[in-house]
Amino acid sequence: MKKLLFTISATLLLLNLVVGCAGGHEAPKNAAVSPNSTAKAGSREKVTLKLLQFKAEISDKVKAMADDYMKQYPNVVIETHVTMDYDTILIARFASKDEPDIFMGKAFTHITAWSGRLADLSGEPWMCKVSPVAVPGMTVGGKKLGFPIAIEGYGFIYNKDLFAKAGIEKVPTTLTEFKQLNEKLKASGIPSFTEGYKEWWILGQHLFNLPFAMEKDPAVSTEKLIHGQMKVSDIANMNGFFDVLDMTMKYGKGAESVGVSYDNQVSDFSTGKTAMMQQGVWTIDSIMKINPNIKMGMFAIPLNDNAAETKMPVGVPGYYVLNKNSKHLDEAKNFLIWLHQNGQKYLVDSFKLIPAFTDMKTTSDLGPLAADLTAYVEKNQTLPWAHTLWPSGANQEFAKALQKYVSGQIKKEQALNEVQKIWNTHLTN
Repeated sequence: MKKLLFTISATLLLLNLVVGCAGGHEAPKNAAVSPNSTAKAGSREKVTLKLLQFKAEISDKVKAMADDYMKQYPNVVIETHVTMDYDTILIARFASKDEPDIFMGKAFTHITAWSGRLADLSGEPWMCKVSPVAVPGMTVGGKKLGFPIAIEGYGFIYNKDLFAKAGIEKVPTTLTEFKQLNEKLKASGIPSFTEGYKEWWILGQHLFNLPFAMEKDPAVSTEKLIHGQMKVSDIANMNGFFDVLDMTMKYGKGAESVGVSYDNQVSDFSTGKTAMMQQGVWTIDSIMKINPNIKMGMFAIPLNDNAAETKMPVGVPGYYVLNKNSKHLDEAKNFLIWLHQNGQKYLVDSFKLIPAFTDMKTTSDLGPLAADLTAYVEKNQTLPWAHTLWPSGANQEFAKALQKYVSGQIKKEQALNEVQKIWNTHLTN
């Protein structure tokens, strides 16, 4: 934990540094093949790379990207597996010796936990183009272990036409304004939410992240929780979290929310059945597939009545990392070189992600959610992804306790007690 906190403490310094290229060299302009690649022209050796990742909403596009790579390098086969049950499958794959060559790591704790199995990418030619904000979350012991796929943020995505119909002229910046907004929607006969609390990450990671992220120093608060020097109930905006959670139930599906999936949530919002949903920029493609004409935006979720504290959580959702024991490590590195060189086409234009590389550009094609996120970033109105500091697997356990609260099985104090018990299992001296 001390090593992790040291890494976080170094973040402000790293953000002001230019990430240097190994040896001062940059990626070749017109050649994606690394010197050790076995997929060079004329090679007959067949290489299979196993790629495992989350972000199920872009599953088809990941497969299309892999297909394009295989067309360019016909001696390489990329087997893609995109899943929402990522951590469970990742652990099972390594336990069964069916190890992926390329997989995804989440910032800080996840990459730290897997660091012993990861290849050092510090010397790769694209590393000098990584956005400084993406560096701390993938750095362990001075080694850079990841290829950041995007910068993301989340809040409440809203339907501008439904807001206008209810006479709502501006997005809320305080908890009181948020309550008033929901009452206006109700008076106009417009349901506010269909929240996908069946998914652990929507409830136990993204929404529950907010009170922790709003702490004066999230890293210090997390350390105190792990050392038993602080209780969950001591988190300053915990009551505000439950206020917002209660509103999503009161003006949404109530206890039925625990049965609502991500797909149901996105579908109801996209078809105009609900005015809002708690999600992030990654949903843009799914929404536009259902309703390309929808007018929407995204605002930060307020937990109190101090508008200055209402900010949007922004971070790197994941990094491609390489299995250092892969039999085809050079080919896996070559894939990342190729992906960087073609990042504008795949990461930005196809995946609709906000790039985490300085030589890729956010375009208007990324839509209004990216534009709203960028506005918060430019105004320095952002929060960290504090959940990346939590003990591995704790987010899913938190979700179980909160799902019991949403379903009416337990009260607020009981939910807090269950969450505290989860923290207690991770106490350290």
